[in-house]
Amino acid sequence: MGLNLRYFALRAAMFGAVLGVLFLAGVGGVLGFALAAVISGLLSYPLALRQRRAVLDNVAARRGGRPW
Repeated sequence: MGLNLRYFALRAAMFGAVLGVLFLAGVGGVLGFALAAVISGLLSYPLALRQRRAVLDNVAARRGGRPW
């Protein structure tokens, strides 16, 4: 459970940081949230790769070695 929580916290922190930058740049409302979701999602792919792999390995281990 710790791996999942750490991965979620990293993704949430990236979303918050991007949202803060967008609000400071004057982009707010629904557009700001939508842009923050897209940008943080794109950033998290390379930046959270190690945590994502650890979560997926943990899921595979719980399923008896099967990846899905």
